[in-house]
Amino acid sequence: MSMFVRKKRPSLVLGLEYIDYKDVELLQKLVTAQGKMMARRQINCDARMQHRIKKAIHRARYIGLMPYGP
Repeated sequence: MSMFVRKKRPSLVLGLEYIDYKDVELLQKLVTAQGKMMARRQINCDARMQHRIKKAIHRARYIGLMPYGP
């Protein structure tokens, strides 16, 4: 038995079908302080949802809703 147990974080995107690029408040929670996307293990999502998140973040940055850097 392992001595260290990882804490399960609640998923921010569980149950969402579509990640809206205009929902900047949610997207800010999925980005680190340095402006990088969080890892899949940190936000507890699958690969398909990670690609949807990536696309939404890129769209929001292109339009100017989110900054590119810190």
